[in-house]
Formats: sequence, C-alpha cells, structure tokens
Amino acid sequence: MNVALRDDDTSYFTDPDRLEAVYHDVWNRIPVGLAVVPHAAGFVDKAVPEKYWDAGRAFPLEENTALVSALRSHVKAGRVTIAQHGFTHEDFPDGHEFQAAPDIESRLARGQAYLEGMLGARVRVFVPPHNALSKRGLTAVSAAGLNLLGSFLSFRPSMRRWDVHTPGNWWRILQYRNATGRTKRDRFVFPHVLRYRRHAEFGCHSLIPGTTLEDLQRGFDEARAAGGHFCIATHYWEIDATMKDVLVRVLDYAAGFPDVEFVRVEEIFDRAA
Repeated sequence: MNVALRDDDTSYFTDPDRLEAVYHDVWNRIPVGLAVVPHAAGFVDKAVPEKYWDAGRAFPLEENTALVSALRSHVKAGRVTIAQHGFTHEDFPDGHEFQAAPDIESRLARGQAYLEGMLGARVRVFVPPHNALSKRGLTAVSAAGLNLLGSFLSFRPSMRRWDVHTPGNWWRILQYRNATGRTKRDRFVFPHVLRYRRHAEFGCHSLIPGTTLEDLQRGFDEARAAGGHFCIATHYWEIDATMKDVLVRVLDYAAGFPDVEFVRVEEIFDRAA
C-alpha cells in the first residue's frame, strides 16, 4: 500500500521558513508533494497576506527569491516534489480558475513550463484550485498528459469527455459504492487510481481544521482493506499544533503496517495497478 502527502498553495506569498516549520520533521520520512501556483494573484484569501488583497496583479514565483532557492534545494534533496496548482489561482465571475478562465489551455501549458524551468523539477501532476474543474478544464489536463490529484471524486458524465476507459471506471466505482453501502449522495474517496487514455486520477483525504485522527485512520483503514492507496491533502498555512499532531500521528499509524510504503505523490500513479 502506498501513502502520499500533498500540500496546496505554495506561491510567491509563501515564507519558506513557514514550510520548514511545518515539515522539517515530516519530509524526511515522507516526501511532500507541493502544489505550487506559478503566478499567484493577489485577492482576499486566507492564504494571501492582507497587504496583497488589492494588489491588482499577479506575482510570479521568481519574485520570491528566498522561496525559489529553498524549493530548488528541497527538490534536489528529495524532500519535496512539485505539482502545478492552477496558474494564478484567481476566481472569475462564473467560477474558479480552471472552471471559468477564458484561456485554460494556455494557463496550463505556461504554468507547467514555468515551474519546470524555475524549479528544475519535472511536473507530472495537476491539482485544480479549489478542487474545481469544468469539462474543458479536465479535457485540457488530459490533453497535457498530466495526472489529476484531487480531494474529491466526481464521475458525473456531464463533466467529462468519455473515452474507452470510462465505462470500466464507472463500473468500478459503482461496484465499490455498492460494496461499501453508499448511495450516490454519499461522499467518499475512491482508493484506487482511475486510468484514462491520456491521464489518471486519484483522490486525497483532506486534513483541514476539525479533521480528527479517527477521520483519517478510518479512511486509511478502508483504503487498505480494499487493497488501495491513501493520500492526505492539506495546506501548510492552516496547520497549527493540533493539525500537526493529527498529521504526525496518522503517519505513525500507517507506518505500523508492514505493507505500507511512504511515496512521492507521483508514485501513486506509477505504482498502482
């Protein structure tokens, strides 16, 4: 069983010392998959310092030289890997960035190339801002050959273009839902990788304020019993002492099983059958 850790929202606004404070005793036991915003927009958001809320522009990652230097060092040391988290992470009147931006395809291509060039890391995973994708957004991610790592499972046919793998994936999810006694209204994280013609998808369990150790242990146990895998998704800027304790304890819990291996988020897709 593979276990991975994803952290969202690293951007120009990130203090590298904050990442160090949160993960200094974590990323040497499990690599942290940092979902990075290439050109973060200033807007009202808890992840953005208030002085940037009305900036009226986007801030390229390269303008935070201390962060870029730290990320390059962490990548080289194997402590972190880099995923793409949108392009600006801004919202539009009709939805979130990869639902409603007029230039989704361009944002995807420019963001991937920018992160790879800036950080010296191959980018193979995309994390949608707010875990929100339109059909066009999903089509663009698939066309780019990026794997999709979310905190949700949406299998509404209206939200995706079907390919040869879609019926089989639909059937796998239906069988799993029935086997676990869930209805279509019940939220859950499917513990297996879903492969499509040009990309794959996997869901993560959220570690947010209020998440308990029991919540994550329950998700881990279900995934392990199903012969699946497990990913935790969180935000470094939300992690306080309580959340850090939950994170460390669930990693300790998972490490107690001999069949569990802590892996990079990319390896969830590489290793899963």
